[in-house]
Amino acid sequence: MSRPIFALVDGNSFYASCQQAFNPKLWGRPVVVLSNNDGCVVAANSQAKALNSELIQQVGDLGAGGYRSAKPSHMMFQPYFKVKWLLDKYQVAVFSSNYELYGDMSQRMHSIVKQFGRRQEVYSIDESFIDLTSMSDDLTAYGEQIRNRVFQWIHIPVAVGIGYSKTQAKLANHLAKKHFTNNVADLTSLSEVALRGFYAKTRVGDIWGVGQKIAKKLESQGINTALQLVEMDLQLARKGYSVSLERIIRELRGEACLPFEVKYADKQQIISSRSFGVPVSEYVFMEQAVVSYVCTAATKLRKQGSVCKRVAVSIRTSPFKTDSVKYSAAEKGSLIYPTDSSILLVKMAKHLLKQIWREGLLYQKASVALSAITEKESLQLDLFAQNPRYSGNKKSDALMKVTDQLNQVMGKNTLFLASGGIKEKQAWAMKRQKMSSRFTTRWGELLVVRAD
Repeated sequence: MSRPIFALVDGNSFYASCQQAFNPKLWGRPVVVLSNNDGCVVAANSQAKALNSELIQQVGDLGAGGYRSAKPSHMMFQPYFKVKWLLDKYQVAVFSSNYELYGDMSQRMHSIVKQFGRRQEVYSIDESFIDLTSMSDDLTAYGEQIRNRVFQWIHIPVAVGIGYSKTQAKLANHLAKKHFTNNVADLTSLSEVALRGFYAKTRVGDIWGVGQKIAKKLESQGINTALQLVEMDLQLARKGYSVSLERIIRELRGEACLPFEVKYADKQQIISSRSFGVPVSEYVFMEQAVVSYVCTAATKLRKQGSVCKRVAVSIRTSPFKTDSVKYSAAEKGSLIYPTDSSILLVKMAKHLLKQIWREGLLYQKASVALSAITEKESLQLDLFAQNPRYSGNKKSDALMKVTDQLNQVMGKNTLFLASGGIKEKQAWAMKRQKMSSRFTTRWGELLVVRAD
């Protein structure tokens, strides 16, 4: 039986790369992407990250009266208004989060990568493992083919890491970005001496699965690098830490302990939550927000072929403002039959919202949670329930199917419940003043190319 070989394909600075893919003027220019409501920097390309040294120096020079008492190690997750001076100084391109674009580009990238492996495990929006077991090709050259194909087809740069285990592949991907000019690292082709050399250059905290807390404990015991971790006694690792750390060590030694997960377990709770772009004080706007969040959660519920029986709604004011009343409340309710119908779930959510709403407050956030989730096909009916309206209702199923199909093809919220409000008039909607076009999912926002 052939030894397992894993490859991890990861999009470089994925959110920023999605923005650059449709605008050649951004190539070679620093780019950052902001979080919801344009709050913090959540993504930056390599050119933007190169400005970190100046950020650290400037904050250090400002001292106690500066932006924050502790020096930031980089601009990632820094509030936008605190680093705006630096971004403006170097003409950094700043974008609001465009999750519709990122999600679609993610699907395209994963579908391309899937063609190169026997199996694929999508690990995150910009990462997937593929199975290269039994391949006789030059794996470095094969990794370059993957990288070139993805870049040629969707213009997203990727790094490819190859190893005898998932942990090795993950580490190889990290090394590919730092030490390999072609962005492809094949640990299976390295000699033992060369492999140990790379392990010696890798901080223990950079290893997949080693959290910050464990890394600090390991470092306090003199284990600072991947090489020192690999040489750790397995029994000591299990006894002093956990079986998870023992598994990481085995994986670093080239023993595949983590199998491919081609299909993940369905979610047992689905939450849709957002902070508002502006404080909400009117009930009609709060109701629109809750309806919108329910529909988002219900779409995810149907996508995994499930139904739910419980709905929870929570609202709150800002916990940080000292000049306004603080209030938070939550309420939950159960349906007679589990359902995946947005209409039925919205009715329940509206009922719950009325119970917790208080007039005269400035609300900052609302949240909706669906739970008691089961497979749709395993539904059991209640013999004594009168006039049940359950997930097997053919008209409801047909309506939800059409809604999902239209929104999939024509773009999110092409068809929506009127009680969620018209998008252009949603005063509560998330603030995204720097959002780019949704080039791949909206007909009206397709990229236009002119030949002069």
